[in-house]
Amino acid sequence: MSPRGYLAFAILTAIGAAGCAEKHWSKPDATVEDFNRDSHACGLEAQRGVFVGVPVNTRVYRSCMFARGYRRVEGGQWVGLKD
Repeated sequence: MSPRGYLAFAILTAIGAAGCAEKHWSKPDATVEDFNRDSHACGLEAQRGVFVGVPVNTRVYRSCMFARGYRRVEGGQWVGLKD
């Protein structure tokens, strides 16, 4: 591969990696206990009314977490359900 091809490959790889950066939950001043309690409560709420074989309704879980003040950010502190 030519030097130009390597450069193009490197640029595309960097762009792809930046676009796929992992987002996790974060909330200012929240402790791990706060997150575990809130995530569990939202997980239970997200399980209500789902079909067999579908563990949680991701939309409901995320809405619940947002309502409790959490945000999904790159490099966030905690991994929640279905993240």
